[in-house]
Amino acid sequence: MRSTIMMRRSLARACSPLALALSLAAAPALAQNANAPVNLDLGAVLSTGAAGTADLINTPGTAPYEAPSLTPLNSTQPTSVVTKHTTDNMLIGTQSFADIARLTPSVSTISPNGPGLQEANGPVIRGFQDGQYNVTFDGIPFGDSNDFTHHSTSFFTDSELGQTIVDRGPGTAETVGDATFGGTISLRTINPAATRTLTPYATYGSYNTSDVGMRLDTGAIQSANGVSAVFNAEHIQSNGALQNANQERKNFFGKVVIPVNSGTTVTLMAEYGNVYQNPAIGATSDEMAYYGKNFAYTTDPNQQNYNKYNNDHIVTDMEYIDLQSNFGNGWLYDGKIYTYAYYHHDLNGDDVNDQGVPGQYNTGPGTSTLPSGSTPNEVVLTPGGTAVAGVPGQTFMMDYRSVGTIQRMEKDLAWGDFKAGLWFDHQVNTRYVGEVSLTNGNAPNYDPLNQNGGALIDRLQHNQLYTFQPYGQFDWKPIDGLTVTAGLKYAFFRRALNATVNQGTELPQGYSHNYDKMLPSFEIRYSINPNLSVYGQAAEGFLAPNLKDYYTTAVTVQSLKPQSTLNFQAGFAYQDEHLALGGDVYDIHFQNFVQSHKVGGVKVFYNSGGAFYRGIEGEATYTFDNGFSLFTNAGYNQAYYTSLQNGPANQYVRGVYVSNAPQFTSNVGVIYDKNGIYGSIIDQWTGGSYTGTNGTGAYANSPAAGKSPGGWYDPYNVVNVAAGYTFNHLTPNLTQVNVKLNLDNITNQRQVISDNGTNNLGQTLYWVLPGVSAFATISVPINF
Repeated sequence: MRSTIMMRRSLARACSPLALALSLAAAPALAQNANAPVNLDLGAVLSTGAAGTADLINTPGTAPYEAPSLTPLNSTQPTSVVTKHTTDNMLIGTQSFADIARLTPSVSTISPNGPGLQEANGPVIRGFQDGQYNVTFDGIPFGDSNDFTHHSTSFFTDSELGQTIVDRGPGTAETVGDATFGGTISLRTINPAATRTLTPYATYGSYNTSDVGMRLDTGAIQSANGVSAVFNAEHIQSNGALQNANQERKNFFGKVVIPVNSGTTVTLMAEYGNVYQNPAIGATSDEMAYYGKNFAYTTDPNQQNYNKYNNDHIVTDMEYIDLQSNFGNGWLYDGKIYTYAYYHHDLNGDDVNDQGVPGQYNTGPGTSTLPSGSTPNEVVLTPGGTAVAGVPGQTFMMDYRSVGTIQRMEKDLAWGDFKAGLWFDHQVNTRYVGEVSLTNGNAPNYDPLNQNGGALIDRLQHNQLYTFQPYGQFDWKPIDGLTVTAGLKYAFFRRALNATVNQGTELPQGYSHNYDKMLPSFEIRYSINPNLSVYGQAAEGFLAPNLKDYYTTAVTVQSLKPQSTLNFQAGFAYQDEHLALGGDVYDIHFQNFVQSHKVGGVKVFYNSGGAFYRGIEGEATYTFDNGFSLFTNAGYNQAYYTSLQNGPANQYVRGVYVSNAPQFTSNVGVIYDKNGIYGSIIDQWTGGSYTGTNGTGAYANSPAAGKSPGGWYDPYNVVNVAAGYTFNHLTPNLTQVNVKLNLDNITNQRQVISDNGTNNLGQTLYWVLPGVSAFATISVPINF
C-alpha cells in the first residue's frame, strides 16, 4: 500500500511541471482533427496531426514525407515513425525490422553478417535489451515465451512491412504485451494497392546475395463489393559477410481486405517463412588473426566449427482475422483472433570456438594442444564406453504455438472518449537439447567431457504461458487541443513448467506460478497550434519473470515480483512543409531487478535494486524547395544499476553501467528526392558501451578489456549511400520502374565493435563490422 501511494505521488510530481507549462501557454488551441483509420489497434496512430498537417506525411517534397524518422504530432510518449517511402528508397529488401528501427533515436543494433543476413544482435532501445520490450505485428505481440525475445530473420521480410513505429515507453493502458517494460516496436504490414498491379523485383550484391520476389495487388474488385488483396512471394539467399555463414529464406504473405458494409471491414492475413542459416557466434582474436576478420566457420568436417554442423532450420507461420466496425453513435469495435508458430531445429558443435587454429586442433583423445577447459574432439558411443575420435555436438529444438485474441471497444463522447478491451494469449513451448556425435549420424554421445558431463539430455521442457490483460482508459478533452488520458491495465501472467530434464539443474521438475500487477498510466497532450504539440507521460511498464528464473532446485520457494519501470517523459513535435522536429527527455526507474546467488550450493533468484535510464533525444528534418533535405536524430542515454551483486562475498556496488547499452546514437545525413531521382547519404554513429566481458585466466588482457566493469568498446560509425531513379510512364502499363544502388559502409570500417561473451576457455568472442558492400535493386510494377 505504501509503495502504491509513493508511486502515485511520484506520478503527480512528474506531471505537475508540464501541467503548469500548459496552463501558461499563450497560443490559442485549435481543434485536432484525428483522421486515423477505424482500426483501434494501432499503438502509435498513423496520422500525424491536424487537418492541415496530417497529409504532409503523404505529400512528396515536404519534410514529414522525406524524414527518415518522424515524431507524430499526436504523440503522447516519445515515438518515431519510419515510412515505407524511407525503407523502399534507403534500405535493401534483405534488411530486417532491426535495421529499420536503427533509423530512429536511441536505437542500436549489430548485423555482423551483412544487412539482415542473420539474426540481429538487438535492437537495443535506450539500453533496454531484446526481451525487455515488445515487438508487435499488426498489433499482435509476438515472441518466445521463455524470455520474450524475437527473431529478426523469422516471420516476415522488409517487403511485407509498410510502416515501423518505435514507441520508447510503456504506452497507455491500451498498449498490450508481455514486455511493455522498455517500449514497443510496432510493425505494420503492407496494404493492398489501389490499382491492379503485378510487381516483380530483384536485388543482387555483395556476398553473392540475391533477393527475388513477386508482389500481386488485385486493386478493388468491384464484382466482389470492393474486396482487395495483396500477395507477396520472396526468396533470399546469401553467402553472408562472414566466412561460411550462409542464409536462405523463403517467405509467402497474403492479406485480403473485405468491406462488409459502409462501416464494417474484415481483414484476413496469413504469412509463412522458412529459414536455413549458419548463424555466426563471434570469433576469438586468435581465429581472426589466422583466418581474417571475417571468420565464422570452417569447411572441415573434422572440426566443431564446421559450418554444416552449425545450422538453424526455422519454419514460422502467422494468421489472423480482424473485424473492424463503426456501429454508429460513437461506438467503434476492433476484434482480432490470431495464431502464430515458430519451429526451430538446429545443430551446433559442443564448444565451437575453443578449437584453436591449425596446429592446435584437438583431433582426438589425448591429442589436445589446447589448455584445459576446451571440449576435446572425442565421443563415447556407448554408456561407459571408450572415447574415440569424433566431433561432439548438440541437437536443439524449440517449437511453440500461440493462440490469442485482442478485443477493443471505443465510445466517442462529447468530452472525449472511453476505451476498454483485453488481450489474451496462450503459448505452448517445447524445448530440447541433446548431446550427439556429429560424425556418427548424430548418434548419442555419452562422453563425460561433453557439455553435459556425460548425460544425453541437457534439457527437455514442456512450458506454457498464459497472459491476460484487460484495460480501461479515458481520454478527456476539456478544451480544444488539450487531451488528458488516464488508464489502468491489469496484467495477469501464468507460467507453467513441466520438465523431464530442467535446464541448469538437469533434474525432473514441475512448477507453475501466477504473477499479476496493476499498471496505471497518465498522459497529457496539448496542441498549441496545428503545427506544434507538447506531451508528457507518467506510466508504469511491466516484465514478468523469465523462464531462466526457474532453473534452480529452489524454484518452489521463490516468490519473485515482476520487474517494472516507472516512466517519466516529456517532449514535443513540430511539423510544417519545410521542417519536421521532435524532442524529448526521459527518466525511467527500473524496479525489482532479478538477480541470483547461491545458498548452500543452490542457485536462488531474488529481487534486488534496479537501474536508472535517463537521457535526451531529438530528431529533425529540413527540406528545401530544390529537393534537398538535411536530417539528423540523436539520443544521449545513461543506464546504470542502483544495486548489483559483486562477487562471492555477496557485496553490492552501485553505479555500474548496464551492459550492451550504447551511451549515444545518431543518424546524420542528406537526402535528394525530386523528378524521379532519389539519393541519400547517412552517417550512423553508435556510442561507446560496456559488455561486461573481460576474458578469464590467460585471456583476461583481451583487446576489449581495460575499463570497469570490463569489455569497453569505443564509438564507431558507418556511412551508407543509396541512389535510385524512377522511370515514370515508360508505357501505359509501366508507370514507375525503379532502379536503385546501395553502398554500405563506404569508408570500410572494420573495427571490433562488441562481443558475444566467451568460450569455455575464457576467450572473448568478438563481433567486427562487415566491410564495404554494394547491392543493386530493380522493381517493375506492371499495371493491368
